[in-house]
Amino acid sequence: MESLERPANPQTEKLILWSCFLLLCTVVGFVYSTYQEEDERLATMRLAERRKEDTFNGIERQREQTARYIDRFTRDPEFVRDQARERLGVAEAGEVVIRLDGGAALAQPAPTASPAKPAGQR
Repeated sequence: MESLERPANPQTEKLILWSCFLLLCTVVGFVYSTYQEEDERLATMRLAERRKEDTFNGIERQREQTARYIDRFTRDPEFVRDQARERLGVAEAGEVVIRLDGGAALAQPAPTASPAKPAGQR
């Protein structure tokens, strides 16, 4: 005799399939949201790294400029003399130093006054 297998309940099969589908959708959604968060975090870290590199490059340029300036101070006595004259107002014997304070204001054109009108005219 052949054994007859009982067919499974179609509603139970549908319930199992829908449960698997919902589980799959939940897992995919969770993975996708985690991916987006990590992608945003990575973009933020890259931006911060770029800013740090820019700051580092600026500091490095400033350090190189300062090193050149110091090197020039140690090797060029004429540069030292020029800087002392310009910054400290030092003069050699027999020289006269004229310093104008507010020189930027002198570069501006003076306001012109309009001629006064006689009392009888308007």
